[in-house]
Amino acid sequence: MIWQWAPGIIDSSSAGYKGEVADYRRMEVVLEKQVTQSISLVPLNDASSSLARQAFAIYEVSFPVAERDPLENLVELIEHSGQEFADGETVFRFWLGVAEGEVLALSAYTYHRRRRLGFLWYMATLRTARSQGIGSWMFARTLEMLRQEDQELPIGLCWEVERPSAFTDLQERQLAERRIRFYQRNGSLLFPEIDLLTPALEDGLPDVSYHLMFYPLENQAAVTPQRIRSLIDVILLDSYGVEPDSIYYQRAVATLSPSQAAGSG
Repeated sequence: MIWQWAPGIIDSSSAGYKGEVADYRRMEVVLEKQVTQSISLVPLNDASSSLARQAFAIYEVSFPVAERDPLENLVELIEHSGQEFADGETVFRFWLGVAEGEVLALSAYTYHRRRRLGFLWYMATLRTARSQGIGSWMFARTLEMLRQEDQELPIGLCWEVERPSAFTDLQERQLAERRIRFYQRNGSLLFPEIDLLTPALEDGLPDVSYHLMFYPLENQAAVTPQRIRSLIDVILLDSYGVEPDSIYYQRAVATLSPSQAAGSG
């Protein structure tokens, strides 16, 4: 259940307003805890299962076409989930948040052992299950799984996120802003000056311009320009497969400077 205040009931000028808001937030926390306690984290290894079909439905409505890998590519990755890539150092994971047989959330990442970094491919929540703490639960569980990928603690998790300024539609821009705020509330760093342009995922689709985000599992003080370059390497070189002399990579590294050392809150 998502609780909302009835219109006209709360007078913000009243003496008890702050107390009522605090009570409401405590109620929200209790409800979120009740919801998330009923969810199990389940690995997805069978692309033909009922859980996979539910996950694909969430995937297709959560991301625009230009940001979705072809479904056949995702199916192949899922069928080899948990197995090392040909390079012998990269592994793909697809996780589901499931309650009573229903998929409420999903996340997919690769772990790059040589770089000690994870790259978050996708994370999404069932639309009818949003605003109930499930997204934060899924993000936390994803980080928990990443921590267990190697004997040495991974450096962290990185990903790309839509630039709000890329949208002319107000609703889409606000959605992109909310997505960034969600990750920041959950401890992630935003590097807005990094020019992260990614190549089209399929013929006929456009290149996409993103912001760079990062969740450090190590000390945040270690987030240097050299570390940020490693994040760019994982995303563009390892995951998108661009060449170091490509316009995509050159644009990204050209925006590195000491000012990015601490990220942006």
